[in-house]
This record gives sequence, structure tokens and C-alpha cells, in this order.
Amino acid sequence: MKKRVTKSVAKGMKAALDVVLQTEANTASCIIMYQPKAPKELMNYRRNK
Repeated sequence: MKKRVTKSVAKGMKAALDVVLQTEANTASCIIMYQPKAPKELMNYRRNK
């Protein structure tokens, strides 16, 4: 009986982790990799030049 419970828990965890990994791979990576450069006109508004 313990083996059946362990297998079902493992399958559930695998399914949950697959969903999380797929979601994170499709959303977070593009935001982290893309950082636009600030226009030079913004230097006029900085406190420390």
C-alpha cells in the first residue's frame, strides 16, 4: 500500500513541478534578459550626474 501512495504522490509532484517550470520558463526569462537602455535625456533628471 505504501508503494502505491508513494507513486501517486510522486506523480502529483511531477505534474505540479512541470506546470511551474513551464510557466516560469515562458514568463520570467524574457523579462530578465531584456533591459532597455535609458535615453540620454533622462540624465537631466538625475540627482547624481
